[in-house]
Amino acid sequence: MHEPPGISIAERFLRGQMRFLLISLILAFSELTLTAQTLQAPSPALVTRIEHAAQFYRTRDGFMGVVALRRAHHLIYEGSYGYANVAPHTPFQRDTRFPIGSLSKQFTAAAILLLQQEGKLKTSDSIHRYYQRAPAAWENITIRNLLTQTSGIADFDFGLIHRDSPHRPEEMLNGVLHNPLEFPPGTKFEYANTNYTLLGLVVERVSGQPFCQFLHDRIFRPLHLNQTGCNWNVHTVKHRAYGYHPSPSGPVAFEDDDLSGLAGAGSLYSTADDLLRWTEALFGHKLLSAVSVREMTTPFLSGYGYGLSIDGEGAELDISHNGVVEGFFACLDYIPATRTAVVVLSNQVKEGNQSTPGTLALDAELVRLAMDDNTILPSDGRPVQVSAEILQSYAGDYRSVDTDHPMDITLTFQDGRLFIQNNGGTAVPMSAESAARFYLVNQEAEAVFDPQAVGRLEFVSYDPIWGAVFNRVSEKKGSDNAQRY
Repeated sequence: MHEPPGISIAERFLRGQMRFLLISLILAFSELTLTAQTLQAPSPALVTRIEHAAQFYRTRDGFMGVVALRRAHHLIYEGSYGYANVAPHTPFQRDTRFPIGSLSKQFTAAAILLLQQEGKLKTSDSIHRYYQRAPAAWENITIRNLLTQTSGIADFDFGLIHRDSPHRPEEMLNGVLHNPLEFPPGTKFEYANTNYTLLGLVVERVSGQPFCQFLHDRIFRPLHLNQTGCNWNVHTVKHRAYGYHPSPSGPVAFEDDDLSGLAGAGSLYSTADDLLRWTEALFGHKLLSAVSVREMTTPFLSGYGYGLSIDGEGAELDISHNGVVEGFFACLDYIPATRTAVVVLSNQVKEGNQSTPGTLALDAELVRLAMDDNTILPSDGRPVQVSAEILQSYAGDYRSVDTDHPMDITLTFQDGRLFIQNNGGTAVPMSAESAARFYLVNQEAEAVFDPQAVGRLEFVSYDPIWGAVFNRVSEKKGSDNAQRY
């Protein structure tokens, strides 16, 4: 299992209310099995747009997996693209299980908050109180530091998972116990699976139960998450999807890793239906009190709460997390303003886990639709018209705010369009979704100008996964006769 280095902008960027009406649409394509379930409201147009976006990324980029949206307790859409098992052409079903990687962290955070509600621990407690092997350097690390990824503890070696799995969580921690902290606790955000592995052990110590048994008894069973469980293993998990890497000749299967050593951090599996049910239960206070949910979703450093990334505000607030293991990518978002949950599960990820064809770009579009049914999307292929004056105002040289690995890009205005290029690269046209949001033609990438900070640009690439914030360092007025850089 490899996690992207920290919660990147790509992850954070991404970051019906009538009687149930079921419509089953089965579209016959050579490689597509699709079942869509809709309601009278929001509108048929929204369902059509969801279908179009999913099919767009399936056709253009090779997306393979399951998509589901649920609003205010009503299913808006659920569809599948490609195959759960490619060789025998086994279609996805509603009970097809996927490993969900770091989506597991929000379940761990909920377990900690359940124990706090019962007075058995406090998130302000030191890790020393519950983990006897904690070195002296960890004395000031609290449970809250672990939850918010601000402990300073280094991550463990993921090569252990691949070389000679399975491992127990304790074994995964052996390599970090004697390492110095990377920064004083609470002063910096640094994403590390070690934090949530430790939290899993805290749950065991305080509850007196094995971690997975606690989750089953206190979360899965009460919430009827009947397709959710621990310890993804090819020999024990039924109704499962198989993971693939894309190749020019088609998806290539790979051998699964045993993820039992990642209990607390990334060992769970689930289905789209269960993840929708879980999200509604969490934010509907069926498991945790309103006070606990508020604590869980209050962002600390870098917009991270407890196992959740909190991005935006008001109508654009997105509470989310992604998860990745070899061959699988999972996205789960909740939009409070419309009470909409969005799930995208894919069983196709490029080697290195830094790229998943169509998955993140599709998730970003579905989140936008969850916020506003009428928003303009890259998959629409119908950019909005933005005045030349506004486009010219964006032209200039930009440098990333990351001083350790600075990047430079140039935006130019020519022939009525805005172009972007990096050093030595080819200028690529940008199409507008709005006056401040643009997408790159035929690429899984977007750029957003900050209306509150003139000259600031957020750029996100969904494939490969990376993102950066840029500040303009010089202006280029540009004109229809300007030379393209």
